[in-house]
This record gives sequence, structure tokens and C-alpha cells, in this order.
Amino acid sequence: MAIFRHPHLLRGIVHTPHGAFAVVRGLVDLPDEIGEALRWAREERASSSTLLAAGESLPSPSTAMDQRDAI
Repeated sequence: MAIFRHPHLLRGIVHTPHGAFAVVRGLVDLPDEIGEALRWAREERASSSTLLAAGESLPSPSTAMDQRDAI
């Protein structure tokens, strides 16, 4: 798994032919082959541990959106 930068989304859920993935601060945690197939830029300086250390957690794709996410 690697961290990739989504081309234009900052947060939410992105649905791809390979499944749905959570976008947090423009970053998506994807298997390498999926991120490369989508031609998204790999984010070398960020990792899931960096996001978790900053107080963010990657929500599971099945997490329902609340009213704050809809804004």
C-alpha cells in the first residue's frame, strides 16, 4: 500500500473500477498497482503514520457521510 495524491478531491470517497477509497487531505491510501494504473502521483513524503500522527485517521470506505462531510 502507498499514499497517492488525488488529482482534484481533498476529502470524501472516490469510487474507482477497483473499489471505493477514502480521500483525506487530498491523499488516498491505495495498493501500488491501482494508484499507478489510475496515474495518480505518488506522495513520497506522506505516509499513513504521518496522517495518524497529525490526528487524522483514514476512515473506512463504508463509513457513512455525516452532515459536515456533505458541505
